[in-house]
Formats: sequence, structure tokens, C-alpha cells
Amino acid sequence: MVAREKVLVDPFIGTSPAIRGVAQEAEKLLSTDNPVLIQGETGAGKGVLAAWLHFHGPRRAGSFVDMNCASLSRELLESDLFGHEKGAFTGAVAAKKGLFEVANGGTVFLDEIGDMDLQVQPKLLKVLEEKRFRRLGSACERSVDVRLIAATHRDLGLLIRENKFRIDLYFRINAFLLKLPPLRERVEDIPILARHMLEEIAADLGRKDLSLSPAVEKALQSYRWPGNIRELRQTLERAVLFCDGDTLTTRDLHFGYLYSDALISGDQILTLSELERRYIEKALWIERGRVEEAARKLGLSRSALYEKIKKHAIDLHRIPKEKTRKGGILKGGPEFRTAPSYAPG
Repeated sequence: MVAREKVLVDPFIGTSPAIRGVAQEAEKLLSTDNPVLIQGETGAGKGVLAAWLHFHGPRRAGSFVDMNCASLSRELLESDLFGHEKGAFTGAVAAKKGLFEVANGGTVFLDEIGDMDLQVQPKLLKVLEEKRFRRLGSACERSVDVRLIAATHRDLGLLIRENKFRIDLYFRINAFLLKLPPLRERVEDIPILARHMLEEIAADLGRKDLSLSPAVEKALQSYRWPGNIRELRQTLERAVLFCDGDTLTTRDLHFGYLYSDALISGDQILTLSELERRYIEKALWIERGRVEEAARKLGLSRSALYEKIKKHAIDLHRIPKEKTRKGGILKGGPEFRTAPSYAPG
């Protein structure tokens, strides 16, 4: 559960008809206080869009509080949503406000609502319909005034047919629906997004005047981006660390999915030697430069891996162990950025 301060991140960067259409629909919702359901794949920007709706809407002066419904057990989810009294359960050593109390007067953003436990759903429905709830362990009803924005990457219609999601809750949260397109459906936006992100990344790392080569832009547009905008940013962050000059080249790119369009660099299929180099580097990134652990994962002896490192001229000093910087911890591997300024949901 996180109460966010105002963020000024544009979820509509790009010129494609797909993203401009979403922007037009979202702008029409700024005057309403009704629930909004955002559908989109993982990493497509659902959380950024939810924050934009709040900070440009009628409740902008209130709190924006979010929670991922897929990350908690039923008991913890219920406690975090509605709060609890002291002694309500083992470990409840003090009373605690829930998400709805914290967000009173503002907006509650429930990410991955399709994964919400079926037993918690009717309690959420009661809050939305009656604007009242009870803390765990309390008989006292409390009033609350919040706006709900929910998001999911799942097919809620299918979940309803499988009796995993309540149809009455679905109609309550689905007053307005916004569908975020995956990055592969807005290919023309990728260079624009990449240049925008590269400017931010370079500033964070103290690098100036970084640019993308035409071959890199083409390679980025050739990849299908199963992780969408989040994966694009992480790929660029890794590329900046690998880049020695002022222009990112295809040699600096390390896509997260080996057996995919990542094998294509511009119009050229990568050689087996280049694939081996990239795979070894990926293993070293995951293991934060620990050669012995990387060798074990690759099924090699330590000496054999060192020979391949020498063969491919892999610089172990460029494999981040662990660095700290303003805004979070920078760790090696595909998931190293913990608090990007553009953190799509």
C-alpha cells in the first residue's frame, strides 16, 4: 500500500492512432467521479494512466493510494484494504487504518483486480455501493468517500464464466473502460518513447548527449516487447551501461527474451558466437558478476566459463554488482530498476 505524491508522467507519449485514441477517451473522463477499469498487458502503463486520471481529475487534491491485489494473501489483502483493530488476529498488536481510510476524499487504485480473492470481492462491492465498511475485528461501520480506479491484464468475462469473479462487482467497477494497447500495436511510437526514456536514463546516470543509432531504432521496432513499456525501459537502461560512446548501437542491446525477435539485430540474424556472448553476459548479470554461480547455471566449469569470457572479451567490471543512487537501488539483471519515473503497470 503506497500513498503517492503528485507525479507528472505522460501516459500518452507517441503519435500512433492507438495511443491518441486512448488519450482522447481518458480526457473525456476527467470530469467524472465514476469508477474506471483499465485493461492492458503487463507493463503497458496501467499504473501511470491511473495516476494521470487522479492528478488531472476532480479529486486531485486528495490522496492517490494503490495496491496490487495479486501480491497478497486473502487475510493480508482484507486487512490492508479495510484495516483492523488491535487483537483482531494474531500479530495485530495495534489498530491500523486500511487503504480506504487512508484514501478518504481521494482515489483508490486496485491493480490486478482480477486476482482479488473471491471472498474479499463482496466486501469491496459493499464499499462501492454503500460507502461503508468495517475494520477487521470491529462491529462499528465507518463511512468513506473514495473514487475507484481498477486495472487488470486478465479477461474478466472469462473469470466470471469460471465463477472466479463476481458479475455484480464487474458491472460496478466497469462504469468506464479504457483499453491500453500493447507496445507491439504502436510500433511507430517506439523511437519516440525510447528517445524520451534515454534522456531520463542518461540524466539519472550522469551521461550527456546520448542518442540512438538508426539501426538501434529499427531493432527496437522489430522486437515484439512482451513486457511492453517496462521492458523497453529496462532494455535501454542495460544498453546505456554497456555503451562506451555517445550513441547506442545494436551491440549494446540485450533483449530479455533469448528465443524471440531479439535474435534479430536490424536486418541481420545474430551469429552463434554473438548469441553465446549475449547469453553468457545475461547469466553474469543475473548472478551479479559471480562467475562460479554463472558457470553452474550454464553447466560449465569455472575455468571453462573464464575461457569463454576471455574469448568474447567480456569485461567483468561492467557487470554491476550493486549500486545505490537517488531513487532506489540499481541492481544487475533484467529487474534492476526499482523506481523509474515511468513505471507502467
